[in-house]
Amino acid sequence: MHKVVRIHMQARGIKRREQLKAATRELLIEMDISAITFADIALRANVPKSSAYHFYANIDDIYAEVAASYGTELLNILSVLPDYDDVEHWQDIVDILIERSIVFYECETAARQLIISGKTSAAIKQKDRNNDLILSEKIYHILDSFFELPQINNRSDIFHIWVEIVDVIFTLSQMKYGFITTSMANESKRAAKAYLGTYLTESLVKKPKVISSIVLS
Repeated sequence: MHKVVRIHMQARGIKRREQLKAATRELLIEMDISAITFADIALRANVPKSSAYHFYANIDDIYAEVAASYGTELLNILSVLPDYDDVEHWQDIVDILIERSIVFYECETAARQLIISGKTSAAIKQKDRNNDLILSEKIYHILDSFFELPQINNRSDIFHIWVEIVDVIFTLSQMKYGFITTSMANESKRAAKAYLGTYLTESLVKKPKVISSIVLS
């Protein structure tokens, strides 16, 4: 009997967490993140505020979990190797990955607010930095899948900085204009290619064609 009750309580807890996260996404689409309160989220989720505190200590806890899910989604999108025929130079890969990121943020208003608005707490931004570190390694492997790369010392740091450069420009655009403008998108590509260009020569030897529709694990 106790086991049945416990299972029921766990199921209800999972459901309420999902309701709270869904409500957070909805509100982030409708309102500025600075105007949303914990009470707003609980009300939209139809979860008593006192009960909501059993699942999340504060609004940043909810934001962190929702941001992490968006971060994973973006990471999966960027991890898919481009089509071999779409890539002639390493700079093409930079453009493709940045364009994918822009499309993602255009479609996900809540993700823009959580990840590149500049209005979230340092703790949430740090979680995004951790995702960026994983992403930087995947970007290196994407480039390595297409081209003969030179030996790069401190590779992890170099590609992490590359990701942060793009992230900063996205954030500046979001803060100033409310979205990633075409001009700022072009600036992010220019800055990213210029930085990587200090470690990669203008032309790299392209590797023979391989199956390129896989997702990097």
